[in-house]
Amino acid sequence: MPAQTQVQLEQFVQQIYGKLDQLTYYEILGVPSGASVADIRAAFYRMSHDLHPDRYHRIDNRDLRDRLETIYARMCEGYRVLTTPERRVAYTRILTEGKKRLSTMDRDSRGPQNPEDTIKHEEAKKFFRLGMISLGSKDWKGAAMNFNFAKSFEPNAAIIKQKLAEAQAGLPKPPGPGGGPPPK
Repeated sequence: MPAQTQVQLEQFVQQIYGKLDQLTYYEILGVPSGASVADIRAAFYRMSHDLHPDRYHRIDNRDLRDRLETIYARMCEGYRVLTTPERRVAYTRILTEGKKRLSTMDRDSRGPQNPEDTIKHEEAKKFFRLGMISLGSKDWKGAAMNFNFAKSFEPNAAIIKQKLAEAQAGLPKPPGPGGGPPPK
C-alpha cells in the first residue's frame, strides 16, 4: 500500500503495474480467496482511500498518474466481480483455467444484461431508448411512435416488438364496435 510521499507512491505503482496482468483480483485487493463480501468491501475501501486517482491529480508525472488510474480501474473491476455472486462463481471457474481477469465472454451466457444490447443499428437503439423513456412516463403514444421508428431500422428485433406491443396495450381503445362505447 502506498504511503504519503510521491516517492513511495512511485515505488508502489512501479511494483504493482508491472505484474498487474499476473495478479488475481484477490491478490490485487489483498484478500484471501475465501474472503467474505464484507472483507472484500473493507479492503477495497481501504485501498481506494489511498489510491484513488483524484488524490493525485496534481502530480506532474503523467505516466505515473496513468499507471495509477490503470491499477485503480483493475481494483474496481475486481471489487465488482468479487462482490457479485454470479460473477464471483464465474471468476472462480476461470481461475482454474489459469485466467486472471473475468471478461464478458467468460460470464454465463444468459444473454445481454441490457435489452438494448441486442439491437445492432444505432438509429434503432436511439429510438428504442426514447421509447423506453416514454414507456417509463406512461406516454403510450410517444412510446409506440418511437418503438415503431426503431422497428423500421431493425424489423426483426424481438425486444423492439415486445416493447412496441407493451406500448400499444397502453393506448386507449378506439371508439366503436369492439373498441369501446359507440360514438354519440
